[in-house]
Amino acid sequence: MAKTTNVLSDIQLKRWVAKGEPVAKSDGDGLTFTLSKGGTAAWVLRYRSGGRRKELTLGNYPDLGLAAARERARAHRVAVDEGRDPAAEKQEQKTRAMAAWTVRELVTDYRGKCLRGGHLAPGTIKYRDYDLDDVVLPRLGSRDVHRVTTSDIVSVLIGIKRTWTITRRIRTTLSQVFDHAIALQIIPANPCAGIKLTALKGPRPPVRKRVMLSEEELRKLLPDIEVIGMENALAFRILLATCVRTSELVKAKKSDIDLDNGSWWVPDENVKTRSGFSVPLTPTVVGWFRELVELSGGSDYLLPARQERRRRNKGGDTHVAATTLWAAICRAFDRREIEVRRFTPHDTRSTAKGHLRNLGFSREISEIALNHVLVGMEKLYDVREEIPERRVALEKWAGFIVACEKGEPSPAPAYNVVSLRSAA
Repeated sequence: MAKTTNVLSDIQLKRWVAKGEPVAKSDGDGLTFTLSKGGTAAWVLRYRSGGRRKELTLGNYPDLGLAAARERARAHRVAVDEGRDPAAEKQEQKTRAMAAWTVRELVTDYRGKCLRGGHLAPGTIKYRDYDLDDVVLPRLGSRDVHRVTTSDIVSVLIGIKRTWTITRRIRTTLSQVFDHAIALQIIPANPCAGIKLTALKGPRPPVRKRVMLSEEELRKLLPDIEVIGMENALAFRILLATCVRTSELVKAKKSDIDLDNGSWWVPDENVKTRSGFSVPLTPTVVGWFRELVELSGGSDYLLPARQERRRRNKGGDTHVAATTLWAAICRAFDRREIEVRRFTPHDTRSTAKGHLRNLGFSREISEIALNHVLVGMEKLYDVREEIPERRVALEKWAGFIVACEKGEPSPAPAYNVVSLRSAA
């Protein structure tokens, strides 16, 4: 009995596409029209090879029309009748083509499939892009992937003359790119394997110890903090009082701040952990926010870029750079206008944590104030967005900051504040 073929019509295809529901309709002799939930229409040839069922995607509809799909399917069926496997041949051709890739082609594929997958923080993507564009592609871009050796990687890492930490980051970027090549079966092993930074750069320099500014230092620093500029001084006070990271503050949009209700939402994309959180704002901190809002003019950002060049490079309205506050503090130190130990904006977090503990708050509450992830059962069961204990702690901490700035007595420690565990 002859096989039924040429079952479908153009009218049917257009009707199914317009309806948008998933379908799989046979045109006969293995040629099948498919429409996915996502709305992608494609032609698939189904056949058997070596006793196993196989599928070969011929192309997408309407790029590949009905008549062309039938013609292409007919040619592949001839190959099947000759004992060949079209799907396997297609994969072999693809593998051979990838085996001839240059590092530049590999990087393009890595960026599309791995770097933009949505699981990396924006800051990580930024640094990976910088490493690829500034280091990897200029030095290795034209090289065939399978010809890159460990010696080539060592030469790159030595030749860039970067710090120990930056060199380690670039090695990680290179390693991930060549891991991608292994996954694609372009190379059997990673040329970055076995490279030790201690052999190239010596021992890792000591990690800088975090600074906790003492009460005495805060009483020296805060009354004259406006030597770094009014906007920077307000930003520093907010950074200190809210315990957030510098990047979370500089990226803040005014639309995320509810001053009437004393709340600031830090969205996922601005957070290191990619999980947004709510920051309670005490009346004192609300006042500082209001001053910054007034200074920000018509910008969407609380801390808008101050240089036209940065706005132009970013395509319009944008926020100040994450290093702006640190640069202002460094200049004040260089001018000997700050008479305390050198610190960075991030040291505001260690300063806050230490003083919260001194003020009588538990370790858990101080961790919550810094938006550190809880562990154990607290992490599992405490899923509140608004945590009253955090507001109480930040109110006490803001009062301490104001007392230091105004030369007033410090608030009494809150030794009656209990931990989350004992309160449960």
